[in-house]
Amino acid sequence: MKIKIAVFIVFFGFSYNLFAQIDSLQTVKLEAVEVSATKISNSLLESTWSVSKLDFKSKQDQMQQLSFSEYVQGVPGLFALNTNNFSQDLRISIRGFGARSAFGIRGIKILVDGIPETTPDGQGQIDNLSLGSISLVEVIRGPSSLLYGNASGGVISIQTTSDIEKNYIKPAMTLGRFGMENLQIEAGVKKKNTTLILLANKIKTNGYRAQSGFESSGINARIKHEFSEKTEINLLLNYTDSPVAEDAGGLNFESVIANRLQARDRNVSYKTQEAVKQFKTGFSLKYQINPKLLFSTYGFSASRDFSAKLPFAFGGAVSLNRSYSGQGAQFNYNSGSPNNNSNNFQLGYSWAKQSDLRKRYYNNLGARGDLTLIQREKFDAISFYLLDQISIGKYKLVGGIRYDSNKLEAVDYLFENGNDSGSLFLNSWSSSLGVNYKINTKSYLFTSVGTSFETPVLSELSANPNGSGGFNSSLSAQRALNKEIGYRYFSVKSEFEIVLFDINTSNDLVPYELESFPDRTFYRNAGKTNRTGLELSFSKQISDFLDTKISYTFSDFSYKSFQIGTTDLAGKKLPGIPKHMASITSNLVKNGWNISLINRLQGNLFADDANEVKEKAFLVSNLNVSFQNGKGKISWIPFFGINNLWNSIYNDNIRVNAFGGRYYEPAPTRYIFGGIRVII
Repeated sequence: MKIKIAVFIVFFGFSYNLFAQIDSLQTVKLEAVEVSATKISNSLLESTWSVSKLDFKSKQDQMQQLSFSEYVQGVPGLFALNTNNFSQDLRISIRGFGARSAFGIRGIKILVDGIPETTPDGQGQIDNLSLGSISLVEVIRGPSSLLYGNASGGVISIQTTSDIEKNYIKPAMTLGRFGMENLQIEAGVKKKNTTLILLANKIKTNGYRAQSGFESSGINARIKHEFSEKTEINLLLNYTDSPVAEDAGGLNFESVIANRLQARDRNVSYKTQEAVKQFKTGFSLKYQINPKLLFSTYGFSASRDFSAKLPFAFGGAVSLNRSYSGQGAQFNYNSGSPNNNSNNFQLGYSWAKQSDLRKRYYNNLGARGDLTLIQREKFDAISFYLLDQISIGKYKLVGGIRYDSNKLEAVDYLFENGNDSGSLFLNSWSSSLGVNYKINTKSYLFTSVGTSFETPVLSELSANPNGSGGFNSSLSAQRALNKEIGYRYFSVKSEFEIVLFDINTSNDLVPYELESFPDRTFYRNAGKTNRTGLELSFSKQISDFLDTKISYTFSDFSYKSFQIGTTDLAGKKLPGIPKHMASITSNLVKNGWNISLINRLQGNLFADDANEVKEKAFLVSNLNVSFQNGKGKISWIPFFGINNLWNSIYNDNIRVNAFGGRYYEPAPTRYIFGGIRVII
C-alpha cells in the first residue's frame, strides 16, 4: 500500500512539474462556461457558490456505464461508497451530507433536466436513469436549501443529451467480469425544431460476492421542441424494471479475512433482495416574455412499486407502493443595465406531494408471512422563495430567502396493536448571502453564508425502535449553517480553485442498529456537529491532446455534542467520511484514441460513532480506453477498461454503526470490461 501511495505522489509531482513547463493550446474561453444549477444562470467564474461542472459529451463512449459514481469521480468534497451493492444503491455524501444513508441518497437534492429526482421527503435514487444518456453534471458543494428546499445539503444536477447534429442510431454492447452484460441502443432524430433522444438498455451482473446479482432494464426518452426563439419545451419519460437486486450483507472483520466473496449467512437464509418498477413523466417550459422577463415552469409525476426481503423475520418482508408528483414555476427579471451594473431578480414557488403505502410482513426464510404493519405515509410540501443578484462593477451579490411548509402524516390501518396514526409539521425558513469579486479577468474571490434543513424521510420515521407502527416522533429535522470562502483562477491554460468551509449542524440524523432488531436500521438525532474542510482542484491542458485534473479534500468533521445514554461522544469524528481524499485523472485524446487513467486515494475513516473501528486508506486506479474510426457512414467504437488496476484489497462500503461489527462490504478485485459501440 505504501508503495502504491508513493507512486501516486511521484506521479502527482511529475504532473505538476510538467504543467509548469508546457503551455496549453486550448482555445475555449473558460469565462463562457455557464452553470444553471444555481437557478440564476451565471458564469462559473462569477458564482458565489462552490460549483463543479463535468462534461461527458466526449467521454461516454469509453465508460462502463454501470454506476453513477463514474460520473462524479474527482469532485472535491464529494464522497461515494457502495458502488457494487445494487440493492442498497449508491451512497453519496457532499461535505458530510448524505453519509448517514443506509440505502439510497439522502441529504442531497438530485435533479434530472431541471426536474427533481429526489422525492419530496428527501430520498434520492437514480436507478431509473440510463447512465449513457448523461451529457453534463453540475454539483453545488454545500447547503443550498434557499435554491431547492428540503434535503439540499448539496445539489447534483444531471443534464441528458438534448441536441444532436444529425440523425443516428447507436447500438452498444458491454461485457465484463462477474457475468456483467449491458445491451443498449440509442437513437436521435431531429426534424426542424423538434429533437427526440431515445435510449433503452438491459443490464445484468452476477456480482463479485455470493448473492449480489442484479438485473435491470429501462427506457428513457427526451423530446425538445422550440415553438419559437422565445419558447422551448422539454418532455421527459422513463421506465425502469429491476426484478432483482440481491444484497450480500455486511461482514465482520474475521469473515472478510476468511472469505471476501461470501455473503452473510443470514442474508442467504432470508434471501435478501429487492425489486423495483418505476414510471416517471415530466415537462419543463421556458418562455421569454420580453428581453428582460423570463417565465419557466416544470411538472412531474411518478409511481414506484418496491418490494424487499430483509435478513430478519418480524417485518422483514416489505412492500411499498409510492406515488409522488410536483410542480413549480418562477419569474426571472434581468434589468440588463449597461456598464456591468444590473439586477437579476427571481420569484418562484414549488409544491410536491408523496404518498407511500407501506406494508411489512414476516420474512419466513424468504417466504412472505403474516402482516405486521400496514400504513399510509404522506408528505406534502409547498415553498415560496425570492432570489436576487445585483452586479455593481466588479462585485456580484446574491441573496435570498425561502419558506418551506412540510406536513408529514401516518395513517395506521393495522389496529391489532392500537392506532399509531399521527402527523408532524416540519417547516423551515432558509436564507443565503454571497459575494463574488472580480480581481482581474482571470481571478475571482467569492464567499457565502447559507442555511439548510433536512427532514427525516418517511422510511426513517417509520423505522420505530419500539417496534410499533406510526412515526418515530422523537426525530427532528437536521439544520445547518454553512460559511465558505474561495478563490478561482481560470486562464486559457489552466483552472484552479481553493475553498475553505465551516459548517455547524444541529440534530444530525445518525443511523444505528439494535440487538433486539438485528439488521434493521434506526435513526436518532445527534446533538451538534462541526465540519471544517478544504477543497482544492487544479486542471491543466498540457497540450492539444493531453490534460490532467487533480483534486484534494480535507474533512475535519466532529461531534460538538452527542450523548448516547451515559456515553459522551463529544469530540469524536463523524463516521463514514475520510479525513483525506485525493484524485488525479489524465486524459489523452489523439488520432481517434481516448485514454483515461483515474487514480483515487481514500484516507482513513471511522465505521462507528465511538471511533473504535477504523477503515484503512487505499489507492484505486481505473483505466479506460476507446478508439473511434470515423471513416465512412458507420463509426465503430471499440472500448475496454480495467477497474482496480493494481488489484487493491479494500472495502466498497462501510455500514455505519452496524451491530455485531458487520461494517464491511468487500470491493471487487481487478475487473476487466470491454465492448463496442456503433454509430449509424
